[in-house]
Amino acid sequence: MKVVVVGSGAAGTAAVISARAAGADVTLVRGRAGASALGSGALDGVIDDDAKSITSALELHAVGACSVATSAGTIRKASGHDLSLLDLDQVKGPVLVARVAHVAWDADALAAAFSENDPRAFVARDVGIVLHTDERAMNHVELAARHDDPARLSRAAERIRSALEGASAVLLPPWLGAAAPRAKELSALAGVPCGEVLVPIDGPAGVRFERARDRWLQNARIDAKPGRASRVSEGKVVLESGEELSCDAIVLATGGVLAGGIVYTPGEPSTFALSYDAPVQLGLDGMPLAVPGSMYGVPPESLVWPGGEGLERVGIVSHTSAIRTCGDCASSRPRTMLEALSSGARVGRESAR
Repeated sequence: MKVVVVGSGAAGTAAVISARAAGADVTLVRGRAGASALGSGALDGVIDDDAKSITSALELHAVGACSVATSAGTIRKASGHDLSLLDLDQVKGPVLVARVAHVAWDADALAAAFSENDPRAFVARDVGIVLHTDERAMNHVELAARHDDPARLSRAAERIRSALEGASAVLLPPWLGAAAPRAKELSALAGVPCGEVLVPIDGPAGVRFERARDRWLQNARIDAKPGRASRVSEGKVVLESGEELSCDAIVLATGGVLAGGIVYTPGEPSTFALSYDAPVQLGLDGMPLAVPGSMYGVPPESLVWPGGEGLERVGIVSHTSAIRTCGDCASSRPRTMLEALSSGARVGRESAR
């Protein structure tokens, strides 16, 4: 069985892993970065066996109920987390919030905010992690990449050990590795659990996902075609370069509005359209986006009018046995990393049969 997966985000990656495990010959079409590259590192929703199998293959997340600190000064529950985040459920005593001279980090304010609603003591303290002048306004991803250097990580551990003063764990800015999570290495060197806070969309978690995906693809020797699909039909995917890929089954994991797989087209009859040609239909809650005002379709203005809830839930509502969808391009499904991993794994396995 030959399967072509279009899209290399979380859902597409899961589909490739699952289809290959089921014995299929898999080709991946890789376009531009999508929503998965903006992931925060928290996993929300229900963890099923499919999601567990993909997280195990990528070696990037710990699954199970946890509590993580956020850069907004709150502590929130999650169903799993990027391995560089600190799971506060595993911490009993005082937590040191590392004071570092960076424009996007205020350890004192964070420690005060965390302490307001949590029984653990959070204390801000200088840890001696000195940033070079150019690093004090550097973005999180670049600083995370610098801590991929074992020497840099070792120096950080030395300074953390000297500043612990009874703390049982250390919260740090989101700088613990870009190529891979480095919290486990730092924790072993420092002698206490160390980990990052959760940041919204400007942290390194999305980059870590892409690096983990690329390692898996390389090790599995998956044929990855760069570029975007321009046309999909049963048994064939045509790339923008003109290259044609013949196959037995196709998995569409092209993302939603945020990722660009679905395009907002105001003034057009259906308001939304796929960014490529395919014999599928867009809709919401099982109804097609057909004619504006049609009693049989979804009024497009209800999706984008202030307060409209359908903008990111629009997706593909029809498919065939040879063309399946998963992730954010599927209509009315949760837009979470866990949903992407789970649906991608399920659809990839079904496509390999």
